[in-house]
Amino acid sequence: MNPENKRAARERRAAEKEREKKVKTGKLLALIAVIVLAVVLLLWGLSRSGTSGAGKSGQGSEAESQSQDSQNKGQKDSSQTKDQKTSGSDTNQTDSAKTDPDYKAQKGDTAVIHYVGKVGDTAFYGGTGDYDLKLGSGSFISGFEDQVIGHKKGETFDVHVTFPANYRSSYAMKQDGQADTSRPITLAGTEATFTVTIQEIK
Repeated sequence: MNPENKRAARERRAAEKEREKKVKTGKLLALIAVIVLAVVLLLWGLSRSGTSGAGKSGQGSEAESQSQDSQNKGQKDSSQTKDQKTSGSDTNQTDSAKTDPDYKAQKGDTAVIHYVGKVGDTAFYGGTGDYDLKLGSGSFISGFEDQVIGHKKGETFDVHVTFPANYRSSYAMKQDGQADTSRPITLAGTEATFTVTIQEIK
């Protein structure tokens, strides 16, 4: 095969490859166009089916419905605001009553207390402290909270209780508040007296 024929064959092959490339590109572009058209038609069909049968009167009633919803929401928000104001004023009245020096602690109140517990004349370790006691919660030994109810802020009084039979033991308390391990105290089934001061009622 002479050089001219070789060159011509190469040019033909290059031309065929170029045509094949253009055909592939054209097919790809046509496929993309068909997909885009299908998506557009699908979206258009969905939007038409969503509004079909609505007509102008339907659109008007929809606007009226939205307006009515807005009015109802405004009324609801207004009534909620009134309820919140009323509820807030009730809470404020209750809180202000609790600051009255003659207010007596009631079940449901939180009494901020300081207490010192003794068995006989001996203070015991763990029996002294400060606590925010929710009255009626059953947080303390049975009968303790009932004896706090009815007292005022600033009052100091004694609460008498009997420890449950399964209550743990303790130790006498030293002057520095630490346990005196050389002096154990049995608390189970024992009567104790707590001197309580109400520091605040919430």
